[in-house]
Amino acid sequence: MRGSTAGLADTLASGSRAHAALLELADTLFASIVVAPAVVAYWKSTWSLMDLYVLPENQVGSAAVCAAFGLCCDFLLCLRQTQLSRYLCPDRGRITYYVLSRLYTCVAGVACVGAWRGVWNLLNECTGDSAKTLLSTTGAATGSLMMLRSLRNICAAPFAVAVDSPQDYFEVPTMFRTSTRETALYVLDCVFSVAVVGSLVVFVWRGSWALLDIFLFPDDAVRSCWTSVVKKTILSAYGSGAAIRAIESVTTYAPQLVLPFARLAPPSAD
Repeated sequence: MRGSTAGLADTLASGSRAHAALLELADTLFASIVVAPAVVAYWKSTWSLMDLYVLPENQVGSAAVCAAFGLCCDFLLCLRQTQLSRYLCPDRGRITYYVLSRLYTCVAGVACVGAWRGVWNLLNECTGDSAKTLLSTTGAATGSLMMLRSLRNICAAPFAVAVDSPQDYFEVPTMFRTSTRETALYVLDCVFSVAVVGSLVVFVWRGSWALLDIFLFPDDAVRSCWTSVVKKTILSAYGSGAAIRAIESVTTYAPQLVLPFARLAPPSAD
């Protein structure tokens, strides 16, 4: 990811500490209330379209096709990222760059959803959805990511938001950061990053999602959804530290703002 927030604080932050803290809090809320729901809406709609049109009569075949398509596209985009960055840049034509870079994003988005849907549904077919199985697969995937020192990959919006800036637009970080000059190792690095690390991330998400369905108000879907939304917003605000810094700033500067007005107040009658 090329950024951790929507970027408002970095663009607008200036002046006092309180001003910067409030801007950072607004940045976090924007990422939570606007960006994250838009990302979820895209994923949900694309996923549902695949449910409708990709072999709807054959669940296993549909999942296999989506997984193959998505993982292959992700691998190719990861493999050719250096060439894409070299030949698709604003210096070679801003309109061409804008059109092709957004087309790249659309293809990458569909490929990511396809890979996730395929791996997710294949895991459903192979392991089932009992709480014991979910706990074991989620724990194993989480432990594997921790041992690989790549647990941060489970983060998504609003905790990880990329901004569409020309710099590093096509960059796809790989697990071992292998140089493209080492062709064989670089290809293996791309395969491992896409197929292994990416699939482990899906395992964690699938298990966490299913466990929430089981334990978080399973008899009241609306209440369960709203509880998840509220918790997400609170965690994203406090997780960034912006809310704490904003409160500290207000606590620090509030007396300085109130005292001048207090001095202008008329004396009491007694």
